Amino acid sequence: MAVDLSVHIGNIVLRNPIILGPGPLGRRPTSMRRFAEAGCGAVASKTLSSQPWKGNPEPKRVRLPYGALLNAEGAPNIGIRAFSEQMKKTRSEIRDCKVIVSVVGKTIEEFVSMAVEAGKMGADIIDLDITCPNVSDKGEIDSWQKDLGLLERLVRSVRRAVKVPLWIKFISAYGTLLSIAKTLEKAGADAVVPFVSIGAMAIDPETGRPLLGCRQGVGVLTGAPLKHAELKAVADVCRTVNVPVIATGGCSSGSDVIEFLLAGARAVETHTVFMYEGVGYVERMIAEMREYLEKRGIPRIEDLVGRTPEYLPKETFTFWYR
Repeated sequence: MAVDLSVHIGNIVLRNPIILGPGPLGRRPTSMRRFAEAGCGAVASKTLSSQPWKGNPEPKRVRLPYGALLNAEGAPNIGIRAFSEQMKKTRSEIRDCKVIVSVVGKTIEEFVSMAVEAGKMGADIIDLDITCPNVSDKGEIDSWQKDLGLLERLVRSVRRAVKVPLWIKFISAYGTLLSIAKTLEKAGADAVVPFVSIGAMAIDPETGRPLLGCRQGVGVLTGAPLKHAELKAVADVCRTVNVPVIATGGCSSGSDVIEFLLAGARAVETHTVFMYEGVGYVERMIAEMREYLEKRGIPRIEDLVGRTPEYLPKETFTFWYR
């Protein structure tokens, strides 16, 4: 039985719902091309800044048990100009796969400039990283997510400047996940990407020192342990907004992709499992999805999207988002 793995996200069509999410494996366009050739539906760049960033001191990452990773990279990247020059040589080689360019800025004007540059280099989708610190209207260093009025102006400004679809990742750290989702939808986001952000630490038992090199000694936990918290976030956001929802965090198999689609997501960004298993793991995930559909006689993977919320009340259980 032939099955159709393609998914529609607004005006974008992916050949399958597996996305290489923003992260170290997208540091160079040539690496993105490898994941495109392996079969991903879309591939994302590492988040790019206007100037090169060195990021935090080493070690920037710590591998943990159970497929988890502790990350405190500090967004190191070569800068958007250098990346754009490399992309010009590689973009035509990324075929049958959508290209996502992730950008970050400290001001609205900088974000607009970065998004325009991302469009020029051939991005099919622009990812706005709104989780980094910035200077708010009050003159305080804070996340864009804590000032929803400023966040709305940011997204509206970028939306006016580019025609490329905007996908925006946001985190639950401030207890306002659903309010942020509504703000992004109102401001014109084409898709939203909720991420259950958990701060974590690893310690050397011999010295008592944190294993991460950053000054705070803490990072963000990613990987398989986040799966079930992310499933809840996806189901809740899908019942809160009408724009497409992309899952991210905790996806480690083709079976996991299926669960996220059942929860309401239309695609899934994954990264940590590829850092553990390598680029060849993409084919295994695709095979697992095909097998699931074939065994059940389901012709299209899109037929799975949103089945779980049918069993849930319309009102979300918001305790963790207050």
